[in-house]
Formats: sequence, C-alpha cells, structure tokens
Amino acid sequence: MHIPDGMLDTKTFGTLWVGAAAGIGYATSWTRRYFNSSKIVLMAVIAALIFALQMLNFPIAAGTSGHFAGGALAGIVLGAWPGTIVMAGVLLVQAFFFGDGGITTLGANIVNLGIIGCFVGALVNQLFQRINKGLISKIAGASLGAFLAVVCSSVAVALELWASGNAQFTVALSAMVFWHTLIGIGEAIITGGIIAYVAKVRPQILSEGEEGSRESFKSVALVLGAVALLGGGLSFLASSFPDGLEYVYFELGIGTAPVSDSPLLPAPLMSYLIPGVENETLSVIGATIMGSLITGLLIWALARALSRRRSHE
Repeated sequence: MHIPDGMLDTKTFGTLWVGAAAGIGYATSWTRRYFNSSKIVLMAVIAALIFALQMLNFPIAAGTSGHFAGGALAGIVLGAWPGTIVMAGVLLVQAFFFGDGGITTLGANIVNLGIIGCFVGALVNQLFQRINKGLISKIAGASLGAFLAVVCSSVAVALELWASGNAQFTVALSAMVFWHTLIGIGEAIITGGIIAYVAKVRPQILSEGEEGSRESFKSVALVLGAVALLGGGLSFLASSFPDGLEYVYFELGIGTAPVSDSPLLPAPLMSYLIPGVENETLSVIGATIMGSLITGLLIWALARALSRRRSHE
C-alpha cells in the first residue's frame, strides 16, 4: 500500500507531510519521556522484522497480491507512539534506499501505514485486554486490530486519491476496501501468530506499564531477529503480482493521473537489488537482509539517543 510519487497532488501530499511531521514530533517526545529503555533492542528488532516481512508478498486472487504492513504489530508490542517511529523508519529506508514508495508521498505513507496502522491496532487490542487479559483475548485482539488497521489504511488511501482528483471516491473506496479486506486476513494471521508467541514466552512485553529487564526481552528479540533473517532469506519467493493499491489503481483503471516508474531520487538498492550481483535471487536476498539491518540499526540508534537524552535530563 506504498503510494508512489505522482499518485497524489501537491496539496494532498503536502497536508499529509504536515500531519506526519506533527505525529513523528510528538511520538519522539513521548518515547523520550515514557518508553521503557529495556525495550530498545526489541524496538530495533521489530523494525527489522517488519521490513523483512513486508518483502514477502502473498498472492490473493485475480492476479494481485498483498504484503504485511506491520503497523498494528508495532503498535501492540511497543505502543502506538514508539510504533509510529518504527514504521516511519521502515518507510524512510524503503523510500530512500530501495525506491519503494514515493519521496513526496512519504508523509502520506507514514500517516497511512504508521500512524493509522499503529493506533488502530493498539486501540483495538487494548479494548480486548480490558475485557479479558487471557491468551485467547490477546491473540483475538491483535488479529482483529491488525485486520482493521489494514482496512482503515485502505480507506485513508481512497480518500487521498479522491482529494487529489485522481479517482472517483465511491469507486476507489469500494475497490480499496474489498481487496484490502482480503489482505487484512493475511495481516491478522501473521500478527496473531507473532503475538501468540510473545504472549506465551514473555507476556510482560504486552502488559502496559510493565517494566521488565533487558534480559527478560532478550530471548524474544533473538527469536524475532532470526525470523527477520529467515524472512530476508525467503524474500525471493515473494509473489510478483501487483499489490492491492497497484492493482486497484492500474489494473482496474480507477486512477486518472499517470504515474512514472522512475523514482524522484536515485536509490542505491533500487527494486531491492544489489548492483553488480548477477544472480537475481541472491541479489534480492542480500538487499532484503541489508535493508533489515539498516532499518534495525537506524531505530536502535534513534531509541538509544532518546533514552540518553532522558537520562541526561
């Protein structure tokens, strides 16, 4: 659901840049003040995991595919505001290093996949936890939150296309919601599975206000890091079908504005390929693992900086 350059007009992507900047600014302030510093490594690992899992497009139907979004997972495990920082980092690396998602539309992608995804997932999950704190409730809340996060993000994209004058609202809304309802099922399964593991092994990670120690989160971080590497290793198996937004905009023809295939800025690992590596499979695997590491290190460095600033204050 990454919106490329050219799909939104200036007033729309400009407004969303303002919203994204405000959201990231507050998320940074909140994380500096309240985030549990023992979760810094976990925060970085979640970022790397989301990057890797987003590479694994799965076929849906009629020649289209979906991919993991990850906002709900980040919001549930880390909290909505730290999750927003994680998603912003993932999307920034994808846009500037891989040419995935536009530069002008990066603010829109942060709002759609980051802020909306994190908050919908976290709020739905919290509602379930207030009703019942059992394992089944944790899994159900996370799964439904992830599903609704994808659907709500698709509604936001339809609104943005309409506001840009690039699609009829009812047509865009019905098509985006229909296909992303199917994609949301995959999101729910993946998120529910990860939360089931975390809830079983280290339930304190999912408990609001629970401090815990670095050691208590270490095993989960190691396992999720291994999953991220595994996802990178399997990235060559991703479906080549267009994702939900591309299918709706181009294949179904709801979009009225032409979109160039050329990125606004040159990306060093364009299309998730390492220049000079002739074997495409190895090139994709290598680029995905590099992207996961870059994203994880970026978030780790930022979280460490915020933690040190809080300690200093």
